[in-house]
Amino acid sequence: MLSLDGEAKDLAVSRLLAYATVNQQDPLFALLMNLSEQYPGDIGLFVPLMLHVVTLQPGEAMFLDACTPHAYIKGTGLEIMANSDNVLRAGLTPKYMDVPELVANTLFEAKPADKVLLAPIEEGNAKHFAIPVPDFKFNVYQGNAEIHADSAEILFALDSDITLTGNNGESLTVAIGQSAFVPAATGQYQVETKGRFARAFC
Repeated sequence: MLSLDGEAKDLAVSRLLAYATVNQQDPLFALLMNLSEQYPGDIGLFVPLMLHVVTLQPGEAMFLDACTPHAYIKGTGLEIMANSDNVLRAGLTPKYMDVPELVANTLFEAKPADKVLLAPIEEGNAKHFAIPVPDFKFNVYQGNAEIHADSAEILFALDSDITLTGNNGESLTVAIGQSAFVPAATGQYQVETKGRFARAFC
């Protein structure tokens, strides 16, 4: 499908949009109409028919295996990923798509939508999200916390400024919506905040 070009592609997209126009009361086809305004004539308009369309609520998280096609449509979220040296596009972009390479590197494995959602484990003022790979870990804290860094970490101030203080007395204030890198050599440190912050670490 992604290899379609010329008249064949134009015909396929026009028929898809004709159907979507008649069925706009369905949220999926309303989404397709919206995407068609951003990416007119893009063969990637077929992709939402093959992937799960997931709407995350505030505080929810999902995990996708490597080699899984995905797209961010709208809203604000934190994306954390393992080290990667490539991006393979599958539509909804004006940029080049290497279709053979995409097919060679895609994990063609059906998975129920609820299997990609992660339910946090709550412990004190922290929510621990059980990431099923060893590449990274992810927690969200509400309020103050004392943390021991065993690896390099990134903290993100979600809805309030946060102040980090190391055992040597040095401190750093991170404004809401900004992040800070914490070296592994930091060891023990404290975080003070009236809101929530996210922590990505190994």
